[in-house]
Amino acid sequence: MALAGAAQADEQALAISGFGTVGLTSQAGAGDWGFQRNSSQPGARSSLAVSQDSRLGVQLNWNPHASWDGAMQIVGAQRPAGTPLGESVEWAYVGYRPLPDTRIRVGRTSPDIFLYADSRNVGYAFAWARPPVDFYGFAPGTSVDGIDLEQRWTLGDANWRARLTAGSFTTSVTDTNGSRLPLRGRDIIGLGITREDNAGLLLKASYFRSRVRVDAGDDVQQLDQGLQQLAALPVPGLSDSIAGLRENLWTGGSVSYLALGAQYDLGPWSFVAEGSDLKVPRSPLGGRRGYLSAGYRVHDITYYALASRVKPDRPSAAAPELAGSLAPLLGAQAAAGAQQLVDYAAAAVAVYRFDQSTIGVGLRWDCTPRSALKLQVDRFDVHANGAAGWRNGDTRAAGDTLVSLLLDFVWGP
Repeated sequence: MALAGAAQADEQALAISGFGTVGLTSQAGAGDWGFQRNSSQPGARSSLAVSQDSRLGVQLNWNPHASWDGAMQIVGAQRPAGTPLGESVEWAYVGYRPLPDTRIRVGRTSPDIFLYADSRNVGYAFAWARPPVDFYGFAPGTSVDGIDLEQRWTLGDANWRARLTAGSFTTSVTDTNGSRLPLRGRDIIGLGITREDNAGLLLKASYFRSRVRVDAGDDVQQLDQGLQQLAALPVPGLSDSIAGLRENLWTGGSVSYLALGAQYDLGPWSFVAEGSDLKVPRSPLGGRRGYLSAGYRVHDITYYALASRVKPDRPSAAAPELAGSLAPLLGAQAAAGAQQLVDYAAAAVAVYRFDQSTIGVGLRWDCTPRSALKLQVDRFDVHANGAAGWRNGDTRAAGDTLVSLLLDFVWGP
């Protein structure tokens, strides 16, 4: 009897569950550009792809006592070649509750900076085919290695939650060719405050700060050295013109993020909105983002529409005209080479800018209690020098239509 009781306790303390998406996307309109769900994925290689949304997640939960808990979540999804397997681990933490409404977690957790911070990989958790890429797509990872403190309380008819996170992260981003670039963040501070009332309104405010460095390889260093040598030439105004290009060849520095979000469920209607301001000094990466979505549910089908926008906080770096001014000093051939160098630098900076707007419509059919079939059509309007969210993106303005068909599912207790 004692052995049977111990086995039953172990079975209740450990639980395994999972989720997944099988997705197919078809795009047309932007030439050889490839759709990219977020900056950690290399982007589609062809107009018809199954790789962008398809993923499989497994989660192990440990709850031996009311005061202790833990979880490990592993997500398999398309990542660039050379990505360490450890980056597939989204969660790996142990939590302790010194008080019923207070929890401390140590390990790998998700900073509370989005409405869907804990579920952006779980397609079954939201109506859309994917979280809006104009808002979520810039963030390569969702995990921080460190510690967080969560406090819950009730005030009037509303439940409140505050979560403070500190630590570091190591992840990967991709360049426009789909190659992996290691990205590291240190000195992270993240804070999320959520209020949810009995009328179905949820509000969230989030803040995140870190010191970040990306390993962009030798090409960026060589390009910067070439610009530095060019700026040293005795030509009036040349140094100032080159300084703007060099400043935008960003490989690291401080990053801050401030966001507000709201979600409202009222009978068959649902509304979701988020807005954010990303500050990355002396970089083309900063900008403001936002989206608004409305949905209407009829029995097992939810119809929805969404609109989103991401706009950089600084103009694109322009290449100065040098061929004419440098020809008397360097000769026509060398001056033409200098012009090619600054043109290349301007283009290299531009492909890391997000500048686009999107409108989309779709439907979700809850075909079984634990699976949903989704169809979504998006129209992307990419502005000039704003194609950071696309494989093979360049400096052109372009439009693209994306059709997505997905099956989301969950399993386990």
